[in-house]
Amino acid sequence: MSSFIVALFSSMLIVLGSLYAYRNMIQSRVGDVDVSDTKDAIDMMDDPYDLYEEEREQEITDIKTMIKEEKARQKGNVLKNTTQNASAMVSIYRLLPYGFLIVGFIALKNSNSLSILPYLIGLAAGMPLGYLLAKKLFILRSSER
Repeated sequence: MSSFIVALFSSMLIVLGSLYAYRNMIQSRVGDVDVSDTKDAIDMMDDPYDLYEEEREQEITDIKTMIKEEKARQKGNVLKNTTQNASAMVSIYRLLPYGFLIVGFIALKNSNSLSILPYLIGLAAGMPLGYLLAKKLFILRSSER
């Protein structure tokens, strides 16, 4: 039972820490940008009955090709992207839960309390629980702002 609990809390903390670190990184880069996917007021006045929908579809395909080109360009900048995202990868919110995972495993092993099957089940169960808890704690709250 102790193997299950240690693994459950370890994986749950890892997921919570990872999502929190990435959320902070994204918020610091994006800022307060309001992106809306609807037609703006000028489009509504110019074309209230969507008579020029074909032109909008052409614009959408142009945007899709631009996105494909940008993705191809980004593949060449792997090192640059990795260094920009390093703050979230080596965040204290991620490192402490991994430390808890390692120390918990070693403590269970040294006390002869380690049972592999409950430990693996606890690791697997902690991931969705950590996601659901993170979603409730800070993913939904940040979208309400």
